[in-house]
Amino acid sequence: MSESEKAYALVIGGTGMLERVCHWLVEQGYFVFVINRNREKFDTMKSRNPNPEQLLPLTVDYHEEEQLLQKVSSAFEKYGVPDLVVSWIHSSAPHALPLILNQFKSRNKTWKLLHVQGSSSFFVKENTPVPENCQYRRIYLGFVIEDNVSRWLTHDEIANGVIKVIQNDYQETIVGTLKPWNKRPQ
Repeated sequence: MSESEKAYALVIGGTGMLERVCHWLVEQGYFVFVINRNREKFDTMKSRNPNPEQLLPLTVDYHEEEQLLQKVSSAFEKYGVPDLVVSWIHSSAPHALPLILNQFKSRNKTWKLLHVQGSSSFFVKENTPVPENCQYRRIYLGFVIEDNVSRWLTHDEIANGVIKVIQNDYQETIVGTLKPWNKRPQ
């Protein structure tokens, strides 16, 4: 299979709560760029995959914009621009996602962005500008109420929710619940 025939995905948050999403994407035949801050953690994750050659590290702190741009642009130049982006970026790095999306300007084919956001983002409904050929999907991470006690979602629950969005192409999804808001974990 030539480089141009391979399907690529980019996952931001792939060595944490989205690790299982990375493994699932590999099972679906994707080669997955994983933005990670800790190469050792990435290598451990990679060792758990039966096809480790399909997990490609982009070791960089996404708060470091110049380094992020360099890593992403060189990977895209070498392999091509991904068909799918799954992004979990903390609000402390507001320029990281726009910087990455800017790398898609030259792409003509349609591609998907799954924008994973925290629960409080649901009430803000920020406008994320994306290129015309981008199919934007928004995923809000809520919480779970069990026996009248609330807790945050587990990594598996989050990964299952993201995978479900990929499989069913939902426009906007809440994983868990956001109601009643005053019952969320403190």
